[in-house]
Amino acid sequence: MKRLILAFPLLAGAAFSAETPEKHIQVYAHRGMRSFLPENTLPAYDAALRLGVDWVDMDVILTKDGQVLVSHDMALNPDITRGPDGKFIAENKESLKTLSTEERAAFNRKYAVLGMTLEQTRVFDVGRLNRSSAYSRFFPDQTAIDGTKMPPLREVLEHVSRIAGSGVGFQLEMKTDPAHPEYSPDPAAFAKAVYGAVSAAGALDRTEIQAFDFRCLYELQKLNPKVKTAYLTSRDNERGGEDDFFSPDAAAAGRWTGGKLVKNYGNSIPRMVKELGGFAWEPEDAQLTRQSLDEARGLGLKVVVWSWPEKNGTAFDPAMMARLIDWGVDGIITDDPGRLSSMLAARGLRLHKRCDIP
Repeated sequence: MKRLILAFPLLAGAAFSAETPEKHIQVYAHRGMRSFLPENTLPAYDAALRLGVDWVDMDVILTKDGQVLVSHDMALNPDITRGPDGKFIAENKESLKTLSTEERAAFNRKYAVLGMTLEQTRVFDVGRLNRSSAYSRFFPDQTAIDGTKMPPLREVLEHVSRIAGSGVGFQLEMKTDPAHPEYSPDPAAFAKAVYGAVSAAGALDRTEIQAFDFRCLYELQKLNPKVKTAYLTSRDNERGGEDDFFSPDAAAAGRWTGGKLVKNYGNSIPRMVKELGGFAWEPEDAQLTRQSLDEARGLGLKVVVWSWPEKNGTAFDPAMMARLIDWGVDGIITDDPGRLSSMLAARGLRLHKRCDIP
């Protein structure tokens, strides 16, 4: 069978714009493109740029010495992390659930990034999936690159800007957990560090900063009300969910919102996001409805949607993607930007310029 090669036209180089052009859905390369390369690493961002994306997405956490590190987990994840001995730091993440409360606390103390300097994080290798983990089953095609380290944010900002200039935006997710303040950074200190790093890189105008912990976004908005804050929510924030914003228990309803209650905003999450100062609302795909999309749009919010593989059962759901494309969301955060781009191209939608990387 002959191999069929499809050549899609590339865009002429243009400066990045936060506005969504007509007939264009912005592609966000989630953690680089973790379906194929180690997440939140420079090789993954290089691949995303070669492919052509509007935004590179990354998670950020804070080190003991106040450096912003690109990594998803506040306590290192044994599904992707090996120590200096070349072994994964635990059997896998599932095995941590069998530990006693004291054993789990000891693990978190040992591997909490907030307890390490940036230099101390450099001994860990995140270039290979732990194939004994349930997590790895969502990414069977991920290529290992042994020796890959967790990069500081400033390095990623400089690296991507050197390649793409002002043509690609940055999406940063600030990772905290209000239930675990022992290894979560203080929101004000965290916001100051992130804002400082992005400002120093001259990338503030093409950066969106997202968080499930709304306190981080409030602190950013105090520093500069023009920061593009993106308020993340999930199906867990809907009625009956694990983090139900509508719970009659005010402490539970306000756990992730810094005590703000959706009932004070007409029981509307989009309205809440808008009135709290959000630039964008970023709901989980299964959470979004056509009605909530229309409401958010009417409020002037950008709507960018993300997926949850562990709940969807797959890293890429083409039926879900087709629905989001048909609805015309502003952007889609995906682990497989290549497949999403193919779906967009098949529908005649514009694709972003690819970057030439030697």
